[in-house]
Amino acid sequence: MTEMQKQPPTLKLGHVVLKMRDLDKAKAFYRDILGLKITEERGDFGVFFRFADYHHDIAIFKVDDDAAAPEHNQVGLSHLALVADSLETVKAMYSRLVEHDVPIVRTVDHGVTKSVYFKDPEGNELEIYCDVAEKPWREVDTMFKSEHIDLGD
Repeated sequence: MTEMQKQPPTLKLGHVVLKMRDLDKAKAFYRDILGLKITEERGDFGVFFRFADYHHDIAIFKVDDDAAAPEHNQVGLSHLALVADSLETVKAMYSRLVEHDVPIVRTVDHGVTKSVYFKDPEGNELEIYCDVAEKPWREVDTMFKSEHIDLGD
């Protein structure tokens, strides 16, 4: 038995890279609407964004202007989920998204989380959610509960 089989390495998600045709739209959305900070811009190559002190959490790489937009029924990323600290933050972000005419896909109570799903200017789907303490996630019947919730209170 190898050392790796005895003790699996500790891994966690470090960052995600999305592809967009328009880096100016990326900056306007991820910086100005979602509130991320720009760590670095590399000309016509990409933009690196961060939430706090990590070097980058999300990067946007430039693709050709005629590149196809993300589609619902294709292999690849379904959505990128961002964790909020509370339901109040989810509601505030929902209001901010609506205020900036960001396309809302749905608002959902998953049982263990409460979420708003939306799209960035290029059609990449994102989710902002918070964990809810109604029931520990290991005690929930299904992770696929999807009941609509009103976040516009």
